[in-house]
Amino acid sequence: MGMGHGRRRWAIGLVASVALVVACAPGVGITHAGPRGAGASEVRDYVSNVAAEERVPGYAVAVTGRDGRDLFVATGGRDGDDRPVDEDTPFLIGSVAKSMTATLIAQRVARGEVRLTDRIGTHLPWLRAGDPTVEELLTHTGGYTAADGLAVAERFDNSPGAVRRAAQDLDHSGTVGRYAYSDANYLVLGALVEALAGRPFAQVLRSDLLEPLGMRHTGAAASDAAGLPPGHRFWWGHPRGYAPGFDESGGPFGYVVSTLGDMQRWARTQSGRAPGVLDPSILAALHQPRVRSGDDDYAYGWRVSRGAVPQTIQHTGATPGYFAHVLMTSDGRDVVVLMNAYGEAEAPVLASIAPNLLRVLDGQQTVSERGDIVLSSAPWVAAVAGLLGVAMIGLAWSRPRRRGVRIGLAVVAGIVCAAAASIPVVLGSAYRTVWIWAPDLAAALIVTVAAWAVAAAVLLLRHGNRPI
Repeated sequence: MGMGHGRRRWAIGLVASVALVVACAPGVGITHAGPRGAGASEVRDYVSNVAAEERVPGYAVAVTGRDGRDLFVATGGRDGDDRPVDEDTPFLIGSVAKSMTATLIAQRVARGEVRLTDRIGTHLPWLRAGDPTVEELLTHTGGYTAADGLAVAERFDNSPGAVRRAAQDLDHSGTVGRYAYSDANYLVLGALVEALAGRPFAQVLRSDLLEPLGMRHTGAAASDAAGLPPGHRFWWGHPRGYAPGFDESGGPFGYVVSTLGDMQRWARTQSGRAPGVLDPSILAALHQPRVRSGDDDYAYGWRVSRGAVPQTIQHTGATPGYFAHVLMTSDGRDVVVLMNAYGEAEAPVLASIAPNLLRVLDGQQTVSERGDIVLSSAPWVAAVAGLLGVAMIGLAWSRPRRRGVRIGLAVVAGIVCAAAASIPVVLGSAYRTVWIWAPDLAAALIVTVAAWAVAAAVLLLRHGNRPI
């Protein structure tokens, strides 16, 4: 889950042309507790420093070795209810849930209940548009765009039939066969799981995977999230609690709650340490690279590194307020990273934590990643643009007096207003989506649009202290 990057950066450039970037505020510290394992001191320092620099209120991380023993386990900070984070603290795992949905499908393929070449309309005749194959959905080549998925995300629908209702509301805006990462693909696969099993997705997930694996603190039903504390979104670089509720309609692609221990079990399972639950042939199918997806390849619910030694199989996940990362290496090590804060600007740094943990344990230098400066600056830029709009209202009330100058300034104000209002459109989403993922930017854009619209109106309707 998450907003797309390419068009978003270009759109934010529209705002950046209006005003100057202001400096970011200083960070806050985080209390660290409970590291254990070989190399714990160095890893502890690394995790603590990154969490403090990125202002993440709480985290839980673990590295499991080749023999299945913990190399490092640590929890730190506090959850959204101001309780210390421990190994039983629940987190949302975001798109890591896609690996679970893909596994449910792979199980059914192995049993002959569905074929990878089946057109999805064969099983879901009610689907409104597009008819990709099951495999195309697994590899994000089903013709759904990121915007299609975002449009039906965060519905917070927990009543019976939630997954099907969300899938029925999907638009199909892309090209079948072309890779485009979208939650929509896995939402449809979740609906397929329900159709094949005749039960809700959350129930199938529990009976077919979670219970056999002993993952007792994981689930995709609202009842499983009863103890989930608020996550955190970033407002101008500072974390603020966010607890909109759970969303069962998002279970197949992101709304699964879990704990550090359970996610370690999931990683060990995907590494082949539970053959009684997942046959090696199923794992081989899940982890086989299928399509190119930027710097890596996409398999079924997993990303596979291209040319790296050791090879990595991994997936990050983000929901508004939470970040997760599960990474497995071909030399037998697993990494789990859970954070109770997320922002698009912080995403590059958060995604670098898991591979850097392995580098620290191996005595290597970490690879430094910086937050996206464009995205972190955008809310400040939009806020400055809004303040300039407010200042323009005051100026327009009495000056300038010449009609031509006022009309010219009104045109400029209208252009600024239109540019700010177009940002969500250029992103391929709505203000609702921007508000969910970047609330500070959304708030600043609203102020900017309103201020420059009022300024344009005042410039056109008043002349000096007298109406025109």
